[in-house]
Amino acid sequence: MAHIGMKRPVAGKLGEGGTYSEGFVVGKAINFTGTPTNNDVELWADDEVAETDKSIQDMGVSLSVDDLSLKVYADLLGHDYVAAVEGDGDSTPSTPESVEIGTDDVAPYVGLAFYKRRRKNNVTTFTAIFLRKVKFSEPTENGNTKGGTTEFQTPTIEGKAYPLEITVDGTKKNSVGKKATFTTEAAAAAWCDEMVGMESA
Repeated sequence: MAHIGMKRPVAGKLGEGGTYSEGFVVGKAINFTGTPTNNDVELWADDEVAETDKSIQDMGVSLSVDDLSLKVYADLLGHDYVAAVEGDGDSTPSTPESVEIGTDDVAPYVGLAFYKRRRKNNVTTFTAIFLRKVKFSEPTENGNTKGGTTEFQTPTIEGKAYPLEITVDGTKKNSVGKKATFTTEAAAAAWCDEMVGMESA
């Protein structure tokens, strides 16, 4: 099988009881890398390996998008956001859109979802991925002067996906995330939206 690209990363704030709300599109997808941290434990008994544990602990997350708007940036990192205000030209001045980056700001836990196109035996399906409990950290701020040729500069935001306790068939377990396969792109996108608590248009 082969995956071709990725699209439409969405996020929503994680609330009590594992619910999600205030879902939003992070940006247009460029790249996603999920690097799991796995347990690597062996129990030796009678001069041989009797038990092993290769289970996942958490996952490092790196997401690159075409643009990270100030509103999305603030929502992902817990900063104070102020929308732009158009002045009247006389007594009320215009104020620009802005984000206050406080040293005591705490990034919220969010759910993160996106989907990829999958092709196997000339049949196209869509694989959707949902990470249940992600916390992002302040991204590196870069800037390059314009040279003789255009070089696009796009943001990357990194964080970590943690396990969240869920109940599956009456049994409690810790889950970092979930994958699902769909036959249509619309169904994959709708599932991602539902996972992060995005309201239907």
